[in-house]
Amino acid sequence: MKKFLSLLLAVVITVISAPLCFAAVYENFNYEVNSDNTVTITGYNNLHLSTVTIPETIDGKTVTAIGDNVFKGKSSLKTIKIPNSIISIGNYAFYSCKNLKSVTLGSGVKTLGAYCFNLCESLESIHLNNIETIGELAFFGCEKLTTLNCGNSLTEIPERAFSDCELLSSITFPKTSLKSIGDYAFANCISITSLSLPNSVKSIGRSAFSNNQALESLTLPRGTLTIGGYAFENCPLLLNVTIPKNTVSVGRYAFALRDLNTFTHAQGFSFSCYSTCSSAVIYASEAGVDPYLIDLKQTVKFGDVNGDGKVTTEDARIVLRAHAKLGELDESRMFYIDVNLDGVYDSNDARIILRKAIMQETPPAEA
Repeated sequence: MKKFLSLLLAVVITVISAPLCFAAVYENFNYEVNSDNTVTITGYNNLHLSTVTIPETIDGKTVTAIGDNVFKGKSSLKTIKIPNSIISIGNYAFYSCKNLKSVTLGSGVKTLGAYCFNLCESLESIHLNNIETIGELAFFGCEKLTTLNCGNSLTEIPERAFSDCELLSSITFPKTSLKSIGDYAFANCISITSLSLPNSVKSIGRSAFSNNQALESLTLPRGTLTIGGYAFENCPLLLNVTIPKNTVSVGRYAFALRDLNTFTHAQGFSFSCYSTCSSAVIYASEAGVDPYLIDLKQTVKFGDVNGDGKVTTEDARIVLRAHAKLGELDESRMFYIDVNLDGVYDSNDARIILRKAIMQETPPAEA
């Protein structure tokens, strides 16, 4: 009996001390009162209203959150107004609201969940105001979205956040807060013609802007930047790229065109970089692109070891023989030999030269 009473007392104490959360209904909204006496909207019951305004208070309590899945699939919804009191909007909150055209985000909203506005096919513009974080695929497939203002507080654009927004043509990035752009973040955004990324950005993810077929102009950040593989792959109109001198790395096929499983670069493609930016020079050399070295004010044919104006397998052979102490190099050609700019010539340079030579000597496949 004493053990039973002790157990019962423990249960009572646990229940009393646990945070209280009350569920209720207000007009068309299901909601919960949180332990801090704020309110989270958990559901919406009207299937016919096209304009919805989230209340700022319910029964004198401040509404601070819209939960997961609240408006998911509500095809009647065309306009949503979210008050300044809201701090967070949950995962899938407006997922596949196919007729949602206008969204007003209050200044207090800091977080948008994953898939939040995914497949909102009628959404035309969005201003993220003071948003600090958004979830992956948050605006994926918003095919009528033309204008994006990222506000002033966003720190990261995550994976596929705006992928497949086919009409997106105008993007305003935060000037100082944005640090990274995730994998496939703007992939298949085929209407973007110009990009100027803020200097605060430190990394551009894999395929972040791939298949942006209208992109003609690109300004990259001047800070310590990492460019992921395939970042600007299959952007056929992007013919002039300048890599800033502090760039840390340029990923494989970052600016290439894809033809099935073959990668190349557009005819007339030019790749400008600084002689101190070895990552850009390595990319150009391995890709068979002659870099235009900005500080030397001349076009340099890296890998042309013997000075015949071409890069051939013979150039690679000369470097390998010299590295093995079987031959000597022309000291006047040393700058053209050290293709990865690491201060020495060795088998790594020969490997890059050989790859470049093979790419240039191999005839294109017949149609």
